[in-house]
Amino acid sequence: MHPDGAEAIEWDDGNETELRGHSISPRDVEDVFMDRPIWVPNKRERSGDWLMLGRNRGGRRLTVVVKWDEVRRVLRPITGWDTSQGERTKYFHD
Repeated sequence: MHPDGAEAIEWDDGNETELRGHSISPRDVEDVFMDRPIWVPNKRERSGDWLMLGRNRGGRRLTVVVKWDEVRRVLRPITGWDTSQGERTKYFHD
């Protein structure tokens, strides 16, 4: 199953603090997920399974690294950043 079928996003102090360090809120991540993001498998031996790329409600482009628990159908955001110019060029066509 693909992570676009997730039924929940898992939050705790650890991942909220990590994302806050990049000025990304839980709502930002949820906005990206709800706006039909682009999904890119993460590189092997990296901390997350997938990169989720998209926009929050304010139009800010974000890249969020997530772990995907297929059994529970839960995404766990690990870290994120403002989408780089290279990612924009490669994945977005607007």
